[in-house]
Amino acid sequence: MPSVLGLMEQREARASQDLESWTEVLEQAQAEVDAARERVERARVGREELVSVLAEESPVDTPVPVPSGGEMAAAVGSSGSGAGHGGRPPVWRSGMGEEVLSGVYREVFAAVVAASGPVNGVELTRAVGRKAGVKNEVEKIRHRAYALEKRGWLLRAEDGRFTPTPGAVARDASPASAERLRPGAGTA
Repeated sequence: MPSVLGLMEQREARASQDLESWTEVLEQAQAEVDAARERVERARVGREELVSVLAEESPVDTPVPVPSGGEMAAAVGSSGSGAGHGGRPPVWRSGMGEEVLSGVYREVFAAVVAASGPVNGVELTRAVGRKAGVKNEVEKIRHRAYALEKRGWLLRAEDGRFTPTPGAVARDASPASAERLRPGAGTA
């Protein structure tokens, strides 16, 4: 009859083999996830660049035309920059006010301006009237804030909280909807 120590050693060896096998499967899966994430990021950047180029070539008040035909139109048309979202924000320049922003970008900027201090994605999501408990909603709003940051409207601290770029807000200007958009306003 095998000794108890021998049985435990066999059990440990089998567990070790299982661990190795699953670790290899996990590493392969992680490599696939990383590759898929990179493809998504490349597609997103390409779409954003296309929208940006189209926006720069058209006047500020003119909607950006979507190229017609094939998958390009379908991809750009379903990119999330359609009705209710507005086109990408223009690069902020001195003298430019929030009136040039449209859709959710304007709401996000107004919420950051109205806040009493730096705000995070969850606070912004609540401030614009979305469900902050839904991760996808928070990510959508955070993505808009990132776009505003890239265009010079907002600053992002290392902790991920947003504040308005000092020059983007006139000293005595405040959005008409500031009280409604203040993070935490109207919540118990």
